[in-house]
Amino acid sequence: MARYCQTIIICAALLLPVGCGKKDKPAAEETKKAPPLGLMAVVPDNCVAFAATAGCDSLKPAFDTSILGRIWNDAEVQTFAKSLTDQLIAKARQEMPDPNQTAVPTLLLDFARSVAGRPFIAGAASMQTEDGPPVYGFVILDAGEKKAPIAAALAKLEALDKKGDIVEIPVGSFKMHGPADNKGVPGYWGWVENRLVFAVNDANGLAIKRLQQPRKAPPENLRQLTTADDLLAFHVDCQAVADIVKVVADRESATDKIEIIATVLDKLGLKNVASINSAARFAGPDLLFTESVEIPKPRTGLLADQDTINLKLFDMVDARAVRASAINCDPGALYDTVMTAVKAASPRAAADIDTKLAEIQADIKFDIHNDLLAAIKGNVLFYSLPSGAIMEAPGGGIVAIAEITAPAKLEKSLAALGNFAAAAGRQQGVTFTSQPQPNGKTLHTCVIAPLAMAQVMPCWMITDDHILIASNPSLHKFALTQMTSSKAAGPSIRTTEGFKKATAGIPKNLICLSYTDSRVQFKQIMLALQGVWPMANMVAAKAGIKLPAMLPSLSGIIEELGPSVQYSWFDDKGLNSIYRGSGLEISAGSVAGAALGVGVLMPALSRTRQVAIRMQSGTNLSGIGKACLIYANDYDGKLPPNLEELIEKCELSPKCLESAFKPKDFDGPSYIYIAGQTTSMDPRNIVAYDNPAFMSEGVNVLYMDSHTEWTKPDEFLKDLEATYKRLGREMPEVKFRD
Repeated sequence: MARYCQTIIICAALLLPVGCGKKDKPAAEETKKAPPLGLMAVVPDNCVAFAATAGCDSLKPAFDTSILGRIWNDAEVQTFAKSLTDQLIAKARQEMPDPNQTAVPTLLLDFARSVAGRPFIAGAASMQTEDGPPVYGFVILDAGEKKAPIAAALAKLEALDKKGDIVEIPVGSFKMHGPADNKGVPGYWGWVENRLVFAVNDANGLAIKRLQQPRKAPPENLRQLTTADDLLAFHVDCQAVADIVKVVADRESATDKIEIIATVLDKLGLKNVASINSAARFAGPDLLFTESVEIPKPRTGLLADQDTINLKLFDMVDARAVRASAINCDPGALYDTVMTAVKAASPRAAADIDTKLAEIQADIKFDIHNDLLAAIKGNVLFYSLPSGAIMEAPGGGIVAIAEITAPAKLEKSLAALGNFAAAAGRQQGVTFTSQPQPNGKTLHTCVIAPLAMAQVMPCWMITDDHILIASNPSLHKFALTQMTSSKAAGPSIRTTEGFKKATAGIPKNLICLSYTDSRVQFKQIMLALQGVWPMANMVAAKAGIKLPAMLPSLSGIIEELGPSVQYSWFDDKGLNSIYRGSGLEISAGSVAGAALGVGVLMPALSRTRQVAIRMQSGTNLSGIGKACLIYANDYDGKLPPNLEELIEKCELSPKCLESAFKPKDFDGPSYIYIAGQTTSMDPRNIVAYDNPAFMSEGVNVLYMDSHTEWTKPDEFLKDLEATYKRLGREMPEVKFRD
C-alpha cells in the first residue's frame, strides 16, 4: 500500500509545480512535529476516510528546492511537457463523440489547474439513516483569494450541460447546484463563503456543517495528522468502515458474507487494524513519506510472520549495487496463514486447492510446504548490479540470498523442481544442469534458450546455511565471493557514504529495509527509455500524435541525486514505514511506463471513440424501443407507422433519431425502421437498426423484446432475413459502407 501511494504522490509532484515549505530535518524529527489545524477545522463529523493536500500555492516554495521541483522547472522538461500536453488535448478534441464538446478537455484541464493550487480534502463520513447507504462523500476546497477564477471555471463546465439538467438545490440556508435527475442519490455542489463543496448522498447538508461551525481543535482521532503543509495526508478509520459495511450487509441480508470476510481478516491477523495514516511532504531535496498502521497487540497472522532483520546482511552486497533490500519472514508460516484463511472462507475451495497441490507434488516428487517453504526461514536479501559496473559480470543482474534451516532437504527439492521444469519445457528449449564446484558445492543452472541469448540463466547454490540465487553464472560466482570470502570481491555497500547517510538514526528493530542508489538507477531508466522512445514516436505518429523527438537530458540534476531508503518496523501502536529520497526511483519507472503508454496506446483512442459512439447509438435505440412500447400501449399493441410519430405522441427527444455515426454530408436516416409490427409478434423480430449505409463493422439492433444489441454484419443479415420471412415480406437490399 505504501508503495502504491508513493507512486501516485510522486507522479503528481512531477506533473504539478507543487511543494511544501519546510526545512530539511531528519526523518525522526519530522515525524514528531505537532500537527497544525489546517483542514481538520472543517472536516465533517464522523469522517471515516479522507485524502487531503495543502495545495500547490503553499507547497511550491519547498517543491522548487526539491529534486522533483528542479526537474519540473527544468526548461527542457517544461518544453517537453507543454508539447505533450498540447498534442494530447488536440487529440482528445478530435476524438470527442459530440463535436459540440470539443472544449471539454481544455475546460477540465483549466479547472484542475485552478483547484490544484488550493488546499482541499476529499473523503467519506458515516451518518444515521433508516434506509440507503449510511455514508456520504464530500470534497471541500478552500479557494481563498482564488474563488473568482475557480468559480468562473466551474461555471464554464456547468454551461456544457443541457439547459435544465442542472438545477438549484436548497441545502440548509444555502443555494447549491445539483443534477435535475439524481438517480435516487442526492448530490450537490456550491459555495460556502470561500469554500467550494461537493457532496454525494448528503440530503441533510452534513458536509457543510463544520464550514459554518469550524473546530478549534482537530477531532481526537485525527490529532496525529497534519494537512496544513502536506503534499498528501491520507486516513482510514478501518473499524468505522467495518461498522458501515455491517450495517449495509444487515440491510441487504448479506450478514453471512460479512461474517466470512471478518473470519478471513481474523485469520490473516488484520481484523483489529484500527486505522491507516499516511503523509507525504518535502524535506529539502527529498520527499518524505510516512505511514502507520495502527493495530494492537497481540499481533497474529501475517503480522506475526515477520521478524527483525540483521543489517549485517548488507555486508554481502557489493558497493556498486544499484539497489539492495532485506526482509525477515517465514514463508512456511505465511503459507499456513493464507491456507487457514482460505479454509475459513471456503472449505470446498481449500479442499480443491489441497487436491490440486497433491497432484502437483506427485509430479514434482516433493512436498511444497515441508520440503521447500519450511526450509527457507529468516533473513532474505535481494540486490541488483547495473550493467557495466563489474568486469566479472558485465551484464549485471539480480542476486538473492536467503537463510535456510534444512540445506539437504532444500537442495533435493530444488533439484527435483529443476528436473521437472526441464522435462516439461524440453520442446521449448529448457535445460537444467548441475555442476560440482571446487568448494564442494553444486551449482544448478536453468537455461531457457530465448533468455540465455540475453545472458539470463537463473542459477543457485546451497552453501551451509544459505541459498544463493543469481540471474547468471558469472554474477553468481562474483556474489559467492562477496558472500563467503574473507577477502570479498569489493567493498560492501555498508561502507559507502550514501548507505551510511541514508540509514543514520533508523530504528534498530526493522522488519525490512530497501536502499537505492537513485543516481545510478535513474540513469539506467533514462537510458532504457531513450532507447525505446523512437518506437513510441512511430506508434504515436500513426495515431496522429507527434511526440517530442527527444527526451529531456536532465544530466546536471541527475549527478546531484542522493540515495533513497525505505524501511518498516513495529512499535507498541503498530506498523510504521518511512520512505525518504528524491522519489525518482519510483517516478522514473512510472513516467517511463506512462510515456510508452502514450505511444503504444494512442491507436486505442480512435477505437475508444468508436465504442463510445456505438454505446450512444445503442442508447438512442433503447429510447426508441421504450417509446414504441408506450405508443403500443395506447394503440392496441400496434407500433407506430414511423419513428417521427414517437416525437409527437410519446415525447421522444428528436436527438434520439440522430446517430453520431451518421456523416454530416449523409442525407438518409440514422435508423432504419421496420413498420407494420405489433408487440404480439415474435420477440426475435428486428424493429429498428443503425443505417448500414454508413456502418462497416456491425450495427446496433433494436429487437421486439425491447433489448438492443451490437451485431456483426453476417449475424445481422441473418436475423433481418428471418424477421422479414416471419412478416411474409421480401427483404430489401442491404449494403454496408465497406
